Amino acid sequence: MIELARLSDRADVNRIARQVHALHVQWRPDLYTMPEELFPEDRFSELVKNRELYAAKLKGTVVGFVLVRIRVSEGVGKVTRKVMLIDQFCVDEGFRNHGIGTQMMTELRVLARAFGCTDLQLGVYPQNDAAVSFYQKCGFMIRSIDMQRKV
Repeated sequence: MIELARLSDRADVNRIARQVHALHVQWRPDLYTMPEELFPEDRFSELVKNRELYAAKLKGTVVGFVLVRIRVSEGVGKVTRKVMLIDQFCVDEGFRNHGIGTQMMTELRVLARAFGCTDLQLGVYPQNDAAVSFYQKCGFMIRSIDMQRKV
């Protein structure tokens, strides 16, 4: 289902990204605006070249995408390990609640292992109840809480 994105997937990825980004704009208009494209051609090409952007396809139709980054987690007093950070995980509105996200997550675990990673990590807004529930169903647990205050 997931495969390295192709340049021909860019319009669909942008369309789906706008669906999810609209929630961020709604929740945090102090931080987010809605650009024309979240993946302009140069950024999209760079992400594909770096093997960081994957499209989820169902019968050739892009139904979701995932943006990942590989990071080495290390430091004094820490076990050094490779982690796949899920920067964006999106399923098209019309295809949600049909098991696509679960299948994408299963395939991401396989991809992470292929990259030599030991863990998947992601961030999610706490008010996104559906996403929090989905990620917990997929075996994710809270590992930290980021806090912010206006000055």
